[in-house]
Amino acid sequence: MLNEIDRAHSALHAIPPDLPREEWVKVLMAGQAAGLTDDQLRAWSEQGESYKRRAFTDTMRKMKPGRGVTAATLFYLAREHGWSDGDKPQQKMPANASKGAAAPPPAPRPGMAPADVWARCEPATNAHAYIERKAAQGVPLDTLRVVPQGDPLRSGGNSMAGALAVPAYAADGTLQSLQLIPPQGKKMNLPGAPMAGASFTVGTPGDGPLYIVEGIGQAWACWQATGRAAVCCFGWGNVGTVAKQLQGRALVLVPDVGKEAQAEAIARELGCSVAAMPQGEADNFDCNDLAQRDGADVLAELLEAARSFKPEPLLTPVDVAGVLTHPSPPPRFVWDGYCPRGVVTLLGAHGGTGKSTIALMLAAAVATGRELFGIATDAAPVVFASFEDGAHIVRHRLAHICQCWGIEPAELAGLHIVDGTANPELFTSDGRGPGDVTPAYGELLALVQQTGAGLVVVDNASDAYGGDEIQRRQVRAFMRALAVIAREADAAVLLLAHVDKGTSRKERSDTEGYSGSTAWHNSARSRIFMSRDDGVLTLAHQKSNLAKLREPLALQWPEGGLPEAVQALSPAVQGISDRVDTQALLRLIAEFSERGEHVTTATNSRTHVAKLLAGESTYPKGRKPVDVFNLLRKAERAGQLVRQVYRGADRKPRECWHVTPEGRAFAELAATAATSRDLEVTAPGAVAAEPCGDCGDSARGYGGKSAHTEDAASAGDGWAGQS
Repeated sequence: MLNEIDRAHSALHAIPPDLPREEWVKVLMAGQAAGLTDDQLRAWSEQGESYKRRAFTDTMRKMKPGRGVTAATLFYLAREHGWSDGDKPQQKMPANASKGAAAPPPAPRPGMAPADVWARCEPATNAHAYIERKAAQGVPLDTLRVVPQGDPLRSGGNSMAGALAVPAYAADGTLQSLQLIPPQGKKMNLPGAPMAGASFTVGTPGDGPLYIVEGIGQAWACWQATGRAAVCCFGWGNVGTVAKQLQGRALVLVPDVGKEAQAEAIARELGCSVAAMPQGEADNFDCNDLAQRDGADVLAELLEAARSFKPEPLLTPVDVAGVLTHPSPPPRFVWDGYCPRGVVTLLGAHGGTGKSTIALMLAAAVATGRELFGIATDAAPVVFASFEDGAHIVRHRLAHICQCWGIEPAELAGLHIVDGTANPELFTSDGRGPGDVTPAYGELLALVQQTGAGLVVVDNASDAYGGDEIQRRQVRAFMRALAVIAREADAAVLLLAHVDKGTSRKERSDTEGYSGSTAWHNSARSRIFMSRDDGVLTLAHQKSNLAKLREPLALQWPEGGLPEAVQALSPAVQGISDRVDTQALLRLIAEFSERGEHVTTATNSRTHVAKLLAGESTYPKGRKPVDVFNLLRKAERAGQLVRQVYRGADRKPRECWHVTPEGRAFAELAATAATSRDLEVTAPGAVAAEPCGDCGDSARGYGGKSAHTEDAASAGDGWAGQS
């Protein structure tokens, strides 16, 4: 005996869901009046090929009870579709009884079970009207049958004699239901045999993709176009369920027009592909329609171009075999040694120390390609995002910088400043959750990509970070989000941050130039701490993963001026000194090259350029190696030097400096025969400098110890100072 809910559920599933809209709505209203839940009504509706999630949701929201539609309507419609009301309710349900539990439909009447109906059906032929209508002649027919003439099977009040019978198999391979397709008329499901989770496969699955479609006509079209198997799910509501059953195979969802978003959601969850119909087609246009209109070859091309939603691997393999033949480029810096590209640098200081001014000075220096505190910058567009100070304060500081440095505002076309004080948070989190980026973060990322920025300044962490500074998980998520900007734009991201009171008062170690979790320190690849003592500012480089730590930089801040390096030369004197010393270096490099001795571009080898040339009488005395490297980088940017790759006797690729015609003119050297800037040079045999036996710059692929020998004469590759 059935209770009222079970009886209503049984009646509902006797009615096919593919009904005209008015009848479909009437069934929903009747089911609701009978006590069925929205989830039960949705599960029934999803079995229909015309099911649309939004249409169902909108209908249920607008539905009002009454209008003459009662539970009796549901049972009346079910009887019209062959349902038997042989079981009466055992008793009236208590008022507080649960309506959420869905009982399975009762056993079908004798002779109406799927296996019984299937057993008395006849083999299908190409002459069936539905097969002809779908242009499916030639499809496999051995798994299809036709209800014989005179059979008592009825559905929806209509005889099913002559209907094409398509078997619907459960995940375990048992016959679960039948889809009945009359020669003329709509598809019907076997009364009392739900379709949920059932499917039918056209063709034999192989190694190629398996196409997932709503109906048998679409499955035929995919098989005809490609020769590969296609799975019919008997309605869009079954596609997700069937796809999960087949997860692990190469699946391609082929949705009708209007189902693309739902297909993409399933594909992202399961890691499969989607072959969407051409844009501009009417709703419910499907792959069978496309094949009949444009041909099977057009459909085959569309299926081959399916968009994959397979997630990228979480762990990416790294090429080890090619570290020498295809070396990775060395780290690049926007501010030499301090701010590497592609990662995040943290600048910590107590509030009021002047870090915002220093950061804006750096932004102006990078935008104009000038040095900052005597340290070279790499000219590039800059994005300065101010989340602490409003636009008027930032503009006031910038005007002061322009006046002190003699910069015309027109020179700052590459500097892009945005005021984010109204919506400062780039990242937010409630409680101890992982948190997420905000729309402001999306705008910042888009601006960086649009401008091609090489430096991004975020001022500062206390405003841009909306999480708990001591929660490691949240801090790392925020720092990773900034690293995404750095990595995708190949930019240096400089994040300004406050330190805690203990550090600022020197009550704690001054090596802790940050406040909060150690994740701030661990996540940054470079970290600078700025402090003030007796009127002197000190920039201490406290962490560097990509280069050697810079020496502490002492700055003085004169009244009415800008911070400057202590005992720094005036710009005019410094310019003259740089010019003279650069000329001397270019002359020495040219002299070595003319003797067949190559001067390495490496900066951390045992015999780098400063050590190699230091013994020459014309070498600029008093210059530290870092100063020499800076001068050579400036000469390279000016086109006076180029890097050339040559191969020694061991055929290993190495890189050396070469003076260009422009460089020879700048150094007041006589012109030589034309040289190519991009020609691979083969080294001559003369050797005058000791080769490196302790390569320290393997990132360029110079071969390490095994590529060199301590005996210069035996090397025979004309190599000098190369690592």
